[in-house]
Amino acid sequence: MNKGERTKKLIIEQSSSLFNKNGYKSTSIAEIMEATGLKKGGIFYHFESKDDLAKASFSYSLMTLKENYLQAIKSKDRACVQFEAFTTIFKTLLNDDIIVGGCPLMNAAIEADDSNILIEDAIKEGFAGLINIIKDIIDFGKSQNEIGKHVDSEHMAVFILSSFEGALALSRLYKDKRYLDMVIMQINAMLF
Repeated sequence: MNKGERTKKLIIEQSSSLFNKNGYKSTSIAEIMEATGLKKGGIFYHFESKDDLAKASFSYSLMTLKENYLQAIKSKDRACVQFEAFTTIFKTLLNDDIIVGGCPLMNAAIEADDSNILIEDAIKEGFAGLINIIKDIIDFGKSQNEIGKHVDSEHMAVFILSSFEGALALSRLYKDKRYLDMVIMQINAMLF
């Protein structure tokens, strides 16, 4: 990786945390300059606009999250263990272990609901990707007789992700992990 590529990567990594914590509209170029140690020209040498940088930063956050989910579940031979691995990664969003600021999908979706940001399609694709990961775990569980055949995989995956996102919001708001723990425990009881 050459110096230009390293600089672009630094900009994306630093701005993704700022965008996720502060919002895409609220994060200023000055904040990005401070976080990266670069001047405005150094940032816009690599990106045509703030929107271009926001797209790259959001894609980076999504890719990071997706890679962590897939890595966690890939070698697990039982659906209940895959689901446990998935929830372990999801719980990192509570403490900013992998991505700072909570779930980038939920944060961006809330912002997109109230304003016009240019990553709405990427947000939808991100949620669809997470739903598919959960759906695949459920389908695998059904094929292994760990999960009842009567469970509608897509409906359950949407329910699980919606429940997790709501519980994450409550846990972050109250700074109390029990909301997320309760939802995970209840969903485990429903599935397995």
